[in-house]
Amino acid sequence: MLKRFFRKERHRLYLGSIVVAPRSNIKRYLDEWGVCGREDLDSSLRQSLEEIFELPPAIGALDPEDTDLVLDIVVPKFQSGDMWDVSLGVVGFPIAWRPKIKIGSRLYKLKTGETIHTATVLVKMPWKEYFSRLFTWRAFLRFKPMFDSSDMNQLLHAACLELLIKLRKVT
Repeated sequence: MLKRFFRKERHRLYLGSIVVAPRSNIKRYLDEWGVCGREDLDSSLRQSLEEIFELPPAIGALDPEDTDLVLDIVVPKFQSGDMWDVSLGVVGFPIAWRPKIKIGSRLYKLKTGETIHTATVLVKMPWKEYFSRLFTWRAFLRFKPMFDSSDMNQLLHAACLELLIKLRKVT
């Protein structure tokens, strides 16, 4: 009998918007210069997010209740990794950056639009995995990019898992 009084309310969860922000830094051009273009990464990330968060859309919600929640997802920043060798005459030095992705979310009430929680997660490829990729034929011959959309999707899945863990603590 007491379980009825102390039971948590069940929330229905809807998907709001999914946004992958266009990149505007110099690494965008360096990624485009390789085999894998920026548009491919953007569309691949967006498609993966739609598959991960397979929820009913908030726009088509019938009979919204006070407990209904909406989840907005945004990828404000991401980069695929690479390594370049810059030579200035006799002196040369490597420039390296590893793949990373930042994902953010906003959880709010469907009826009122009141924000309940916001969270951001930044996931980077571990250094051990990054350096193991540097010394492969793929990186040496450059017939394919060192890091492609499948590597970015793997990071995206890890970031989404961390994000869902954060959101679960709130609700």
